[in-house]
Amino acid sequence: MGTGSKSSHASYAVGPTATSEGTEEPVAEAPAQPMSDEEIQAKADLLVATNLMEEIADPPFAIDPEDAVPADPVERYDLFVGQVVDAQAAIEKLKEAGASEEEIEAHTKALKAQTVAFLNSLDEEELREIAKAKGFEHPALVGLSGKGQHPLVHWLDPAYPGDIPSKQKIQAAALDRYNELLAGGTVGGMTLADLHQLEGTEPPVSDGSWTATPGEVNESAQAVTESVDAWIAVKKTYGPQSEKGEALQAMLAAEQKLASANCPEMGEDLDKAKAQAKAAVDQALNSTYLNPKDVGPLVQEGLASGQLTETEAMHLSSRQVVTLMRPTTPEIEAESLKALAGKRQEQLANLDAGYAAHVAMAPGAGQPLNLPAAGDPGAEQVIAAWAKNAGDVRDMQTSVNGWYHTTQHLLGENMYAEHPALGPGKYIHPGDLTSDFKAWAKEQKLADLRTVAAELGMDNNAKATRAQVQNYIAASFNKKYDQQTIKDKVTSDVAKKEAAKAAAAAAPAAKPDHGLASDEAVQALASKLHTNGANSVAKPATPSAPKPAKVPKPGSFNAKIQALMAEVQHAKATSQDVPARVDAKEVAGWTFGPGTTASNLGGTYAKTVHAAPDGSQWLFKADHNHGGALGHTEAAASHILALGGVPSVPVYHHKQPDGTAGSIQPMLKGAEQFGSSPSQWTQSQVDAVVRSHVGSWFIGEHDGHKNNWLQTPSGGLVQIDRGQAFKHFGADKLSIDYAPSGGGGFTPVHQSLYQAALGGSLAKGVKLNPAAAHPVIKKLESIPDAQLRSVLHSTAHEGAKAGVAWVPQMRSRAAKALKIPQSQVTHEQIANAFLDHAVERKNSLRQNFADFFVKQLKLPSGASLKHGGS
Repeated sequence: MGTGSKSSHASYAVGPTATSEGTEEPVAEAPAQPMSDEEIQAKADLLVATNLMEEIADPPFAIDPEDAVPADPVERYDLFVGQVVDAQAAIEKLKEAGASEEEIEAHTKALKAQTVAFLNSLDEEELREIAKAKGFEHPALVGLSGKGQHPLVHWLDPAYPGDIPSKQKIQAAALDRYNELLAGGTVGGMTLADLHQLEGTEPPVSDGSWTATPGEVNESAQAVTESVDAWIAVKKTYGPQSEKGEALQAMLAAEQKLASANCPEMGEDLDKAKAQAKAAVDQALNSTYLNPKDVGPLVQEGLASGQLTETEAMHLSSRQVVTLMRPTTPEIEAESLKALAGKRQEQLANLDAGYAAHVAMAPGAGQPLNLPAAGDPGAEQVIAAWAKNAGDVRDMQTSVNGWYHTTQHLLGENMYAEHPALGPGKYIHPGDLTSDFKAWAKEQKLADLRTVAAELGMDNNAKATRAQVQNYIAASFNKKYDQQTIKDKVTSDVAKKEAAKAAAAAAPAAKPDHGLASDEAVQALASKLHTNGANSVAKPATPSAPKPAKVPKPGSFNAKIQALMAEVQHAKATSQDVPARVDAKEVAGWTFGPGTTASNLGGTYAKTVHAAPDGSQWLFKADHNHGGALGHTEAAASHILALGGVPSVPVYHHKQPDGTAGSIQPMLKGAEQFGSSPSQWTQSQVDAVVRSHVGSWFIGEHDGHKNNWLQTPSGGLVQIDRGQAFKHFGADKLSIDYAPSGGGGFTPVHQSLYQAALGGSLAKGVKLNPAAAHPVIKKLESIPDAQLRSVLHSTAHEGAKAGVAWVPQMRSRAAKALKIPQSQVTHEQIANAFLDHAVERKNSLRQNFADFFVKQLKLPSGASLKHGGS
């Protein structure tokens, strides 16, 4: 058997001794040279072991009961493992005897195939029994899906070491699910009591918790801390998405384990530990944007365990799913989320049905409406129902779109296949639909259209003109029109005509006017007409107080003018409260008074308040670590923001009489912290945050958390403390997830805005408008390259010498551009790389923000920024 030639061994492997009838076995090549005794013995041992493994897997009939393979699964498994160990030892001997790598690999693969085949021949009950005997905790909690190979097959496979990560993950999954049961949840339809009944054991305690020692509680608390740190770290990176999902799972599992711990001897300290863990997880979750991919693995786990229903998984946002699955979520909140999922499912089903009915009559794509002739029997009901349905579908499209893209639907291969009403180009455009409707209505008799209008509630339809009837019907789906206003106009027009007739009858000699009667004539006639509720003409009365001004309709010209005026007023409110920028050379010549410590202002650097020559209060921030380089940075950042039209406090590089360098800036008077929730922000405030974000990205500043935003006495908004400008320059990302300063209270305000917009939690009528970014983009990109380099010259060169945070990134860029080792890059080359990158960012600003709004915030209107932003 075999040869001593390593090349001939490549195709040889020991197999079963028996062959199927009529099947020819490949014949091994003739030995080129005799095998060594060690190799012969190793092959013999391997053949014996594999043959015995076959007999254990498929026991032959034994004449002597003592020779029979044990019926007990555990004993039978132990015998099998013993032969696997012998086979592995024989393969090792072959390797030592000089067998080729190809032959060793072939034997190893054959052995692994044999072990998998044996374990797959066992049923689930046998696998669990063996696993339990071998130390696996709660084997009934794995393999719940019933799909594919049972996880215990791999865990029990003796061909693989017992401590490999893939086996550890299987045990970890079972323990995580057991913790879910301990916390009162269900797994695969099983409760904690069901599991222990299946295992034949007693639950640890009756309240769903587990008994822990103080040391175990401390370990669990430490696990929460470590998992929180891991989650925050992985969210800051751009590694595999699976890492984020696993980190989220680990954090929630750690929180769940601690939340379900029971340790009476710790008393209030246990409650304190749980509260601290909950707060830490709260902050970690609130500081980052949770996209559907992050929670995908968690959702799958929840579905497999029964903790989540399909309705909840597919109709709640990522954050809502996490909230529902956390053990610390109050029951009333969890029930509210479950009810919301059910409501959204119903809403989506209604949208699907409504859209299908709509497109049957309004196919779109330039095709005419498929409505019946208005004079056909029963047509008025069909047309009226279609008009009302079109309006309902449009409203539902808007509502559902507010949450649909934050759910697991986003991960589908074709997220619009089941719900086409939400797909690109499928939204009902009221203006286009109105045009199609009027084109159809042109061919209908006025009397028939009046019947349709009556079906929609127009009780004075008999006197309405064709235009009034058409607009009344179109008002069902186009908010440009208002049905009550149209009815009132019809009544008013009728009254004027009647008044004109009455005036003509009272003065027959007078020359006919052929026009409408005056208001006085209408008043006179109205006093004699029969009143009809809200639609009647008012009787003459004594002069009353003037009526309040009507609120303009959304989208109307007046509404746009009003919005524009609000923006102007907001900008005015900001500019009149923020000190004007003066020439830096003039400030450099001022003498400031002695400083008083301003520790109450917080922040990283020491601050003192000084009086300027005019008596105004100015804030000085010392830069002890970088020789004043950061003072140049903040001064340049404020200058650039001013050039871009972004409200900012003017900052100047400054040296104290004692030589201490840093920055100095005037203080805002009467300003308050802007700390409200995005759900309370006005449209002007939302637009202001968007504009500020453009400036922040341009200067690479990502520290705009709520403590760095102030509301001025006149109601304007301004971000302060731009000291971290350019800190991550070149390595930063224009992303809703990017927050290098951390989360929680340090989440940038613009990030909170975008998360609220994606979650549909902005105030009613307030929208995220990409066009708000355009004025700043336009001003910044219009800065000449030479001027930008001049403004940033000191920032670049002083920063390069001082080794500030952005230097390693720019050194790497310079080395790559110059094709030299990083160790040879000079300070000047680093500074030039910094300036080059600033120019690159300026020139790509428009494209970057267009992509940001379209791709990350799902706002197609953001594409208009490429062409002017309107």
